[in-house]
Amino acid sequence: MSTPDTQLLLDPRRGTRAMLLSLACFSGNALLLKDLSSHRNVDPWMSMTFRAAVGLFVTIVLFAPAGSLKLRRSFQSWLLASRGVLGALGTAAYYTTIGPLGAGKATLIGNTWAIFAAIMAAFVLHERLGLVKFFGIVLALSGLSLLTGLAPGTIAQFGYHEMIALVGAVLAAAVVVVIRQLTRTETSATIFSSQCVYALLLSLPLAWSHFASLNAMDVILLTAAAVCASVGQLAMTEGFRFLSVAAGGAFQMMVPVVITLSSIGLFAEPFTPAQAIGGALVLWGSYHTVVGGFSKVARS
Repeated sequence: MSTPDTQLLLDPRRGTRAMLLSLACFSGNALLLKDLSSHRNVDPWMSMTFRAAVGLFVTIVLFAPAGSLKLRRSFQSWLLASRGVLGALGTAAYYTTIGPLGAGKATLIGNTWAIFAAIMAAFVLHERLGLVKFFGIVLALSGLSLLTGLAPGTIAQFGYHEMIALVGAVLAAAVVVVIRQLTRTETSATIFSSQCVYALLLSLPLAWSHFASLNAMDVILLTAAAVCASVGQLAMTEGFRFLSVAAGGAFQMMVPVVITLSSIGLFAEPFTPAQAIGGALVLWGSYHTVVGGFSKVARS
């Protein structure tokens, strides 16, 4: 049953504004990354370095004065370190595949983290896999087989970059499971900063030799992409504070749709009819998986 406090937190207008900002920022980040990788030949590790550095800076400015940011905890807690390492590797998978696969396809594959998180949570956190969740998982896996070319007769389309993107989705799912445990003891600022710290440690050495090749426009676009990613993450967190999980999840499922349609329009990203159907099934299945575990809560 809902308490008065949780009812006061529900503010659809405020939550909708935050989610729309998140949608715009995440879409802008993906499209900028595609442009930087494919048209400006900027190394993906450079994009990841800027994202981590800007994200860490924003987190320090916003949360350190209030005392809710504990950077040292990233190296003192094995669970925070796991969140940081897994998050860094998952981000690396997305950033290195968005160029060759296209912003739409890479984002759709990455969006399957929801189904892998549900499966992992069932074993690690002993969360129940209800009928709605199971239905969503089956739908999303069916869509994934079409999207990546694993359907019968098209297995040749499944390649190196599709595998990296899929591994990234599994890593993102593991991050979600770890975060669910971290929220009991750590602040959101500390949890988010751990990814920034480890992403910077991973990407900076690999990007260092490419700094000299950047021009002014590269730096502007890299900074813009990093700011979009940071603001999108913060806006999404804010949105979920004032919307139900079902409503917030619906907004987040729109992110791959907007990115895919924009990538098709701006970069002529190719999609076969089978891949388009697969993408739709991935989104539909992921949404059911995300909100499936909250249906009973909503009715109570």
